[in-house]
Amino acid sequence: MSLISRLLKKIFGNGNVEKQAPIKQLSANNDQVTPPQKNDFMARWERERNEEIKKAEEKLKDWIILSIRERGSLTFTWESGNDEAFVTFKDNNEAEEDNFQDLEEYIVVKLDIPDAGEFRMDGSGTLYLADNLVKAKYSSIIKGVIDYDEETDTQIYSEEEHDSGDKVLFMV
Repeated sequence: MSLISRLLKKIFGNGNVEKQAPIKQLSANNDQVTPPQKNDFMARWERERNEEIKKAEEKLKDWIILSIRERGSLTFTWESGNDEAFVTFKDNNEAEEDNFQDLEEYIVVKLDIPDAGEFRMDGSGTLYLADNLVKAKYSSIIKGVIDYDEETDTQIYSEEEHDSGDKVLFMV
């Protein structure tokens, strides 16, 4: 899902920093000059995201493959926005609660499900095996908050944007 990536790029840019004159750093003798700090927020965010995905895949890969083979697929839904993201798996059971909880967090990160901001996103998907790959087929609807009705105490949303995809998670 690229909606959150596009939003972050609009806010923070593509990681490119225009050249600036050195900034004077205040010091005891007031003569030190330091170069401007590069704003690498997006690069750092992407690196941390990839590390989180790799750790989750190492931990969950075998369990995900086994679960999909036993059940045929794993279906899920999500609700996100207003600083929260909830992923729910239909086949969640108490015996595998820890794995499903980790899988929920993995899906949020891997599919880039946004969990901050003034919007609402609802989606659904299925994890399945195809051609020695674990894939996620998903679709979602997102709408932004454009106003707040104080009389009815409700949010007023923008028009809906639809997104869908069939994403490779990892190789079997």
